[in-house]
Amino acid sequence: MTIMRLRLGCLLLVFMLVLNAFPLAAKARDELKNEDPDKYYIFLDTNNQIVTVYEKDDAGEYTRIVRRMLCTTGRTTIDPEIPDDKGTPTPKGIWKIGGRERFGKFAAFAGEYARYWTQIVGGVYFHSIMFAKRDINTLKMSAFRSLGNNVSHGCVRLYVEDAKWLYYYACPGTKVNVSHSERNDHALAQALKTDLPFSEYNTLQKGYYDDDELANYTAWVVTEAAELRTGNGTNDKRIMRLPLQAAVEVLQVGDPWCKIKYKDREGYVKSAYLTFEEGIMNSRADADIMRGTTYLQTAPEKKAGLLFKIPVATSVKILERNPEGWLKVEVWGEEGFIPERSVTKGWGLLHN
Repeated sequence: MTIMRLRLGCLLLVFMLVLNAFPLAAKARDELKNEDPDKYYIFLDTNNQIVTVYEKDDAGEYTRIVRRMLCTTGRTTIDPEIPDDKGTPTPKGIWKIGGRERFGKFAAFAGEYARYWTQIVGGVYFHSIMFAKRDINTLKMSAFRSLGNNVSHGCVRLYVEDAKWLYYYACPGTKVNVSHSERNDHALAQALKTDLPFSEYNTLQKGYYDDDELANYTAWVVTEAAELRTGNGTNDKRIMRLPLQAAVEVLQVGDPWCKIKYKDREGYVKSAYLTFEEGIMNSRADADIMRGTTYLQTAPEKKAGLLFKIPVATSVKILERNPEGWLKVEVWGEEGFIPERSVTKGWGLLHN
């Protein structure tokens, strides 16, 4: 039994939280250029549509600018013709980088693809401007021309070269601070916009190559409750119910959702509904999971420092219970405190 568990642990190195440290253990099927989640700190300014990557100075503070990029973030304008329209803003707060995919398909939209996906939270990613097919020859002119405007469904679009840099260097566990309240700096945003016309940029981006991609992992469905959806949430459209014990190709490893391919369909399924070792369960129906998205804090008090936001349905390991209604937990390789009321029972990953 011990040998079997060791074997399982090695096989599931990429399956975060099975070893209790998702984004630290999660990897794309590419070799990353950086595996230190503390090396960089990413600041996303949605007001000016600018992404800035910092590294530490001699005093250990993130002040040195490594890279700045123009982006397109989520739509904040409201359509008066749609009564319930709330826009699709990129969610603010401090998040941890999660899963990734080299050239992904948008499961919710027909004819939409992008290169170099790097997850911020849930269905919100850094990725390149869009393509019409999983083909570098199909870059969309409209997405190229609209870069720098907040018109996306929540994701952060980038020039291909910038998306590629984040894909390889912003490893799982890297923190991203999304701010909606920075002062206007139109001059900087304009300076980051390419001078190349679309035709020349299109030729340029075709030259961004990668090493051969490693084969994707196979996982198996462990419950009849498994549903393939168009996004990372139970409110997203259901594509189909997955057969029990079906083998699926894993396109993105994540918690609480993985992106998979089953036959010719791509979409998202809860990570706890899968196992990476056929016949062995690494999840349970009564695990400790997040009731809602909540900050992990530095101390068991309301005014304590904020570490990062834990997304809804993420599995957590409870270390201690506080009589004042706080829990000390471990999540994604980091310890901190959350209110006890923020945890519930549901399908989640096991902690060893």
